[in-house]
Amino acid sequence: MPRKIQTRDSLTVYFLILILITVFALWFKSLEIESNRQQAGITILSLGIVLLAAYVFSRILKITKLPLITGYIFAGIIAGPYITGFLSVDDVERFRLVDDLALSFIAFTAGGALHLQSLKKKSRVILFNVALLTIVVFAIVYLFIISTGRYFDFINTLSSTNITVFAILLGVVSVARSPSSAIAIISECRASGPFTETILGVTVVMDILVIIFFTFAMTIGKIVINGSEAVYYTALTGLSLEILASILIGIVLGKGISIYIDKAGHDLPLFLLFLAFGVTRTSLWISDFTETHFNIFLHLEPLLICMSTGFTVQNFGSGGKVFMESLDRMALPIYVLFFSLAGASLNIESLIICWPLALSLVFVRAGSIFLATWTAGTISRDPSIHKNNAWMAYLTQAGVAIGLAQLAQRQFPEIGSYLTTVVLAVISINQVVGPITFKAALNIVKETGRD
Repeated sequence: MPRKIQTRDSLTVYFLILILITVFALWFKSLEIESNRQQAGITILSLGIVLLAAYVFSRILKITKLPLITGYIFAGIIAGPYITGFLSVDDVERFRLVDDLALSFIAFTAGGALHLQSLKKKSRVILFNVALLTIVVFAIVYLFIISTGRYFDFINTLSSTNITVFAILLGVVSVARSPSSAIAIISECRASGPFTETILGVTVVMDILVIIFFTFAMTIGKIVINGSEAVYYTALTGLSLEILASILIGIVLGKGISIYIDKAGHDLPLFLLFLAFGVTRTSLWISDFTETHFNIFLHLEPLLICMSTGFTVQNFGSGGKVFMESLDRMALPIYVLFFSLAGASLNIESLIICWPLALSLVFVRAGSIFLATWTAGTISRDPSIHKNNAWMAYLTQAGVAIGLAQLAQRQFPEIGSYLTTVVLAVISINQVVGPITFKAALNIVKETGRD
């Protein structure tokens, strides 16, 4: 009984704080802006208000056993341009660099959470899951669009050729996962064990491979539309070099951090934050520089660099524990920032426009993920509780899927806007539902709360 009273009192306090934040936000937005300097200050303070509200709202949802990041996302959705408009589309776009910084920081954690010995032991399981998730999800989504596309008003005006390319690209995008969401849930639940290690390994590996798969898909799409048999070897070679360069840079950074930890012998959260910022900015600068001066688009992937860095520190040095503890100290503000902005970025208008198709795809994708993980678990002889619930860990989608859709929009203007709209709508649902199901899966397999 005392615990129930304490919970009720905490809930009351959080609601009162949230009401005060809301009142302050309403007053704040009523202020008149007289200069660009004031505009900059108001934009930054607006973000601060949203982050504070997201933190409080997540504490309210935690009482109901929902994941913290669900609270952050919901707060971002409510504050975003499609609900209250507290943050405008321009505001969200201004914070894109901060969003990328947070994602790079989270990627350090993703790489550091991968233990080489565990990966070796589970390599067979991870391989089966990656292969089946890729093949089954792509095939089922592709066949679903090919066979039912003409029944959805949103895309029934597309030609049969464009429907085919649309299905190919959407099938590959459906394979994409969200390592950032997975890391956040694992960190919040302090989860560890064979189930958690498998999910994390599969999620990170697939996030890398899906970029390569999408390049092949665009090549096939060009062949289908143009009737050309030319294969874009230059693009594929360039992509391979970019991936290799990103991994090598991450290895060098990881060795440097390991040496620093050995010499200094203390934690380094602020240093890692600045390093994540440096990786993000340098990657963007290199892309702009090579394109401007050499007409070559060289894109080093910050996410891959930071994952490689974390993996190197964890597995090829003695500073893995200090490295992860340093990241953990900065985790809360980074997660609040990243997922609040992710919520504000979710395009509710896209969901409204094509909700029948988007909702159908969410269920089709979830069913195909279940079939793939159950089959992989059966082949690998996983415990029944693992193979029956693994699908719940793979629903979330985020930045990579959006980026792929936007890339396709530039390459295929005939179908690009359709693809981007549908992808944004599907992500809007999966990014809300996915963290909830993943946390439920971790609770079911009893891998939460371990040190």
